[in-house]
Amino acid sequence: MAAMLDELQRRIVSLIPSTSLKNQIKLTNHRLSDADLLSIAYRYATDFDTRIEFLQMLEQHFTGELRDYTSRLIQVQRQMLEVFLEPADNAAYELHIKDTPDAYDERYLCKSFDAALRIIPLFLKEYDCEENALTRYTIVKRRILTEEADFSEDELGELVLLAGMRVYSVKIWSLDHLPEDCSGGQCLECDRPCAACHETVFPQFIRHSDAVKFYDFSGKESYGIAFAPDNLPCSEYYVIPLDSEAVRYHDFANLSNAHRHIPAPLAERIEEETLPKEMRADYKACLQYIWEIR
Repeated sequence: MAAMLDELQRRIVSLIPSTSLKNQIKLTNHRLSDADLLSIAYRYATDFDTRIEFLQMLEQHFTGELRDYTSRLIQVQRQMLEVFLEPADNAAYELHIKDTPDAYDERYLCKSFDAALRIIPLFLKEYDCEENALTRYTIVKRRILTEEADFSEDELGELVLLAGMRVYSVKIWSLDHLPEDCSGGQCLECDRPCAACHETVFPQFIRHSDAVKFYDFSGKESYGIAFAPDNLPCSEYYVIPLDSEAVRYHDFANLSNAHRHIPAPLAERIEEETLPKEMRADYKACLQYIWEIR
């Protein structure tokens, strides 16, 4: 049983984008809780099918309340995909195409989900684009409002596709949380299972003033300097982006206004010399300021 759990943790830890964190978990033989494993699988699975696969593995491993919750989570994930794909006379699909995270958001209104899929290769051909690992297609399902309709929000949900039109995630806003499991926004006081909001404390692998590379969920890379004066295990890091105005213009008194909270699995410790050349002088100046005020 212990060997099976070790293998399950190893496979789930492999989903974490940060190589630094994965290495630290292995180095310290850090044991993640069942709730930690569930949250990592849900948040960092590479696509929808992988997410379901890992949730099913965990469902078989769990017992009691956590197993019941995971079963419902799988069911709702599948239900949201089914509802999103289901044609409706009073709905349309808004296709957003971004071949890179910084590309212009190209938008097309489509009569059906299949029509949206058909437009994607036609767009790539028309503009001589090639898919890459950062290509994203977001399809928003919208309610069509008529002259007789009462006011209501028109966005029903969204689905994100990766290159190759693999489903990454799907949301139907009316189904996105499980009412029987949610404490109604009281997350800090809630002790119920929750894959989306559970806080996992990871072993410390980034120290105060380290240079870091960090990612967003689109896969885009950015660079920063870590604020971690206590050097303690944490769930996220307080990072100052090196492309922020406070760093670029050496307005260090306002560094806190530029900070971002980066989940530990999306942060990577790097050596100063691996920073982009144009950022190294600003990093050194910021580093000096940080140590002066400590």
